[in-house]
Amino acid sequence: MTVTSFNIDPKLDQTLEDLKKHYGAASKAEVLRKAIALLKVVRENEQPDGSVLIRTTQNRDMKILVR
Repeated sequence: MTVTSFNIDPKLDQTLEDLKKHYGAASKAEVLRKAIALLKVVRENEQPDGSVLIRTTQNRDMKILVR
């Protein structure tokens, strides 16, 4: 197993903590693993212009630029 460390500023640390609580994650590392898995799905569905479409809970499409 490879151990990697990151320098995380207080704002990102708080965001990770909030997401950890929201999703009931065991650790911030688990939150990061989920985020990476989501980014992989985004990459697989990215349009040529670097965007993805997300359907909101209000059944509207939202174009997100990821590149």
